[in-house]
Amino acid sequence: MSTTRDQAMHHHAYSLNSEFVDELLQRMHQLTGSSAPSRFPGNVSQQPGTIPTTEQLASLLDGAFWTSFSLDEGNVVTISILFMPAEKSHDTFLFDRPILFDVKNLVKLGAALENPRADIGVWPDENGLLKIWGFKTRNNDLLIAQLWIQVLGPGRVLTTFNGKSIGSLISNTSVFIDHSNMMKTVLPKLDSSDTGDQGQTLKMLRYTSLLNTARAMRNHSRGGTLLVVPNSDDWRLSISAPIPYTGGASFLESDYDVAVKPTLLAPITDFFSGLIKTKEDNKRDKLVKMRTQVDQQCRHIARLTAVDGALVMTFDRFVFCFGAKIIPREGQEVSSTIRVIKPVEGDSATTVGLADIGGTRHQSAALFAQAQPGAVAVVVSQDGDITIFTTDDESGEVIAIQQAELLVLHEGLGATFWNFTENRRDPEE
Repeated sequence: MSTTRDQAMHHHAYSLNSEFVDELLQRMHQLTGSSAPSRFPGNVSQQPGTIPTTEQLASLLDGAFWTSFSLDEGNVVTISILFMPAEKSHDTFLFDRPILFDVKNLVKLGAALENPRADIGVWPDENGLLKIWGFKTRNNDLLIAQLWIQVLGPGRVLTTFNGKSIGSLISNTSVFIDHSNMMKTVLPKLDSSDTGDQGQTLKMLRYTSLLNTARAMRNHSRGGTLLVVPNSDDWRLSISAPIPYTGGASFLESDYDVAVKPTLLAPITDFFSGLIKTKEDNKRDKLVKMRTQVDQQCRHIARLTAVDGALVMTFDRFVFCFGAKIIPREGQEVSSTIRVIKPVEGDSATTVGLADIGGTRHQSAALFAQAQPGAVAVVVSQDGDITIFTTDDESGEVIAIQQAELLVLHEGLGATFWNFTENRRDPEE
């Protein structure tokens, strides 16, 4: 059989839904007209990204999707793609000659760029053919405005544009992301009655740190359980004694005063206010350092969740213990059902049995959330799936937010702020 005929006979068994691609493009056009990125001064924003053609977007998604099922020497490959022209900078590797955008090349590059993370740069040539021009190391201080396509796992592809996650492929389905489902469920738990005018800033920090910690848990690929509780001792009623690893620490650098269990409210409030106000360079440097320290704090905490058992910390990230075993609270009537929601548009909550929510780790977290209505429990599976448990403040019903990994992956600090400000709907504001 001739080479030409042989190539012509090879086709993908499945193709992308054209309506999904068209809707993604429409949403990208809407985001380019949004003023939201202008809210983030300094080093947390970029110019809006370039929108590809329909054919280019379909090719980018198709390439990422099929790469997600590929193996490199027996290992699953995860990649991320930036649709942008080649640029010369200190963090960019430019190929002398751009290479063809196809699954084979994506697999080879993906295996080399997983750690530290780098994004594969793609741009059409003069004939409109997609080419890989090199790769760019990731700067976590930037809102990634370009079209950014990330492989989360086999058959799972997340699309972000102008700093917002907008759509995802999940196996044989395509969905659009809705941050409000999780925000409306989790944010009420993060209120603090003693912070006055700083309450919204503190709530934002707590929410951002929760996402950062969950993301770091996902990165260590060992699975884990994180129990985030109010600053009281009620949580001990749902934990078996003695606890293997207990004590208490905030895991911050020595220039913080941690003689007392810290809330870190003052320095962190200054940090976030610095993002939306003009600051002198020396003050901005100090704020960037604070942000870096909080990120390191989240990573330290996440690493401890790799130990068998649960880690317990406050919403302000003071760690009480890890390796803890969850038990029913005395007199607790264990709920047999859980309301499941997903962070996707059009999701209608479903009710499932406790045994259907997952294994022992998930069931224990649901048990804890029911017994501790002010808490939030985060469970990360070894395959990267994230489920967040809490309770409904009015009905007391246990809620499980599945597929939360669609929301916790890095979108940049600015995008988190954008999602926060766009979705909060507190009546008193």
